[in-house]
Amino acid sequence: MFSLLQIAVRNVLRNKRRTAITLAALLIGVSVMVSIRGLLNGLQRSLVQNVVQGQTGALQIHRAGFLKNVLSSPLGLDMPQDAAFERKLLSVKHVKAVSPRILFAGMINVADQTIFLGVQGVDPIREFQVVPLRAKTLDDKQQFASGKVADAMVVTEQLASALQGSNVPKGAPAALLAPDRDGALSGENVTLTGVMKLNMPGEKKIGMVRLDVAQRLLKMEGRATEYIVAVDNIDNIDQVAADLNVLLGKDYEVSTWEDIAAFIKQAMQRQNFILSLVASVFLILMLLGVANTMLMSVMDRTREIGTMMAVGVRRSKILGLFLMEAATIGALGGVIGGAVGSLIVLVLNRRGISVSFPGSNVPFTIQPFVTPTYLLTIVAIAGLGALLFAVYPAWRASRLRPVEALAGG
Repeated sequence: MFSLLQIAVRNVLRNKRRTAITLAALLIGVSVMVSIRGLLNGLQRSLVQNVVQGQTGALQIHRAGFLKNVLSSPLGLDMPQDAAFERKLLSVKHVKAVSPRILFAGMINVADQTIFLGVQGVDPIREFQVVPLRAKTLDDKQQFASGKVADAMVVTEQLASALQGSNVPKGAPAALLAPDRDGALSGENVTLTGVMKLNMPGEKKIGMVRLDVAQRLLKMEGRATEYIVAVDNIDNIDQVAADLNVLLGKDYEVSTWEDIAAFIKQAMQRQNFILSLVASVFLILMLLGVANTMLMSVMDRTREIGTMMAVGVRRSKILGLFLMEAATIGALGGVIGGAVGSLIVLVLNRRGISVSFPGSNVPFTIQPFVTPTYLLTIVAIAGLGALLFAVYPAWRASRLRPVEALAGG
């Protein structure tokens, strides 16, 4: 077997031009596949990070039935917002931080304009511990989070523009109106301390107020409609969700970011499907090149094959020789292509690629990467695929008749 491998390697190196063309096709194909996979890995990791650390948190806790009725703003499906409840949540392994929120629909009045909006009541300090990227969407995080302005409120750029025809000036007074938990219309004076950018596509008219302001407005002192949860490692999400479900019981529901932002998961699945389709096309084209090379090799080496048969080399050995040559070319092309693709991904990872989602005006950086498992898989596919596509040329070589082969036919 070792001597057969030596002969196969020598034969591959003997026709340098043909081998170089085939290796170039494999190298380009594999390196493109690795580069695309690396870019997609980086994009998907950035997507998840943007959602988890900029919007939803890794997990969210609600009263049972809240998410099914979220559009009707079910303020009655609330939960305690106190130290005892939070200590209970923080006692779960891998939970790093928690933050309460109140979500509700309301109206904001500035001067003579009144606009409907979605409102989030948050505790700024803990909110930015759980979703740290969200702090970067505010033009003045300190003004909102410091507590110096007790009734501080920030609104999206789109809402600010709708209110004033341009950005709302800092310090502008406004009135926030909303039905409280009993259904009575209630109002609170607020101060617009700045604007925030959207880090994800979706509803554009949103405001964020301090939690105590929302609680007074809605007559919900000491209550919240949801808790967002940060975990020490995103890989622990499912375990933490299961532990929280056991701890809190059937009166609560624990949702992962995938449940809350299902469209992101669906987008990632579509991306993976498209990548698999593109990779399959590249793979088939590459391996057809290998098959073509092996057929040409058989045609050029008929006299050599006839000589081998004449001196007693078995047909199975000839079949094995051609298969080994194909596998050698495939493995070399896979290894070199994987190395080139990895180098491209490494360079892009260090530089980073800044992009923005459609509907979002907060850029984020993609850092492409590939896993060792993927690299090993793609090299193995290149080698085994080349072997498979060379079966017919190798079989054809092994079925030549010695006399015809020696005659060049």
